[in-house]
Amino acid sequence: MKDIEKLLAIEEIKRLKSRYFWGLDHKDWEFWRREVWAPDARLIVPEASRECVGVEAILAYVKESTGDQVSVHHGHMPDIEITSDTTATGVWAMEDRLYRTKQFPLEDGSIYLHGFGHYQETYVRLERGWRIQTTRLTRLRVQLSKVF
Repeated sequence: MKDIEKLLAIEEIKRLKSRYFWGLDHKDWEFWRREVWAPDARLIVPEASRECVGVEAILAYVKESTGDQVSVHHGHMPDIEITSDTTATGVWAMEDRLYRTKQFPLEDGSIYLHGFGHYQETYVRLERGWRIQTTRLTRLRVQLSKVF
């Protein structure tokens, strides 16, 4: 792959991650399924002791775990490496804010979470473009509150 092709692939992967955040924050699950994930993708969230394999398992878990929350996700400073014509890896610094209702609090009863951490990812280029193959979310710091 030529350097210019690598740069274009990196930009496409940045747009892919943007679609990830948009679909998640808007709870547009069909968009998420169609535009973000490889069919056999994996989502790993160690703090929740969760690993989902396959896009349908990912969607089921995220739909259930987000309930009626409003979320705001930001991804920063991507470090993306193109490893072949059809594969890549990346690490994103992230910040998220989760706003829950008292009717659907987090496990500890909190209704607000402000997290800081990283997404470690692998990507695959399919006929329809780059998709997330694996994503691993780790938070370095979490601020929780039972009131806003």
